Amino acid sequence: MERDLSMSEPDEVLDVTGEMCPYPQLYTKEKLAKMSEGSILQVITDHPPAGEETIPTYCHQKGYPFHIEKKGATFYIKIRKIDS
Repeated sequence: MERDLSMSEPDEVLDVTGEMCPYPQLYTKEKLAKMSEGSILQVITDHPPAGEETIPTYCHQKGYPFHIEKKGATFYIKIRKIDS
């Protein structure tokens, strides 16, 4: 995880609250594909498997730095897109 992402403002926000797997990760992947290198995407989800496993696993696979903050039942995931 990248600590400076916690203080960075996102370039785009993807709110997938209420969506269940596989949609949060699928929409995250599609959104990142359209973003330029170095951009930051903030994903908002309330689905624990997406916030704890599928989106972080996708970031690790792609080499994307990310930061997760959990507030109540909601996950705020900031992802920096880099060329992989």
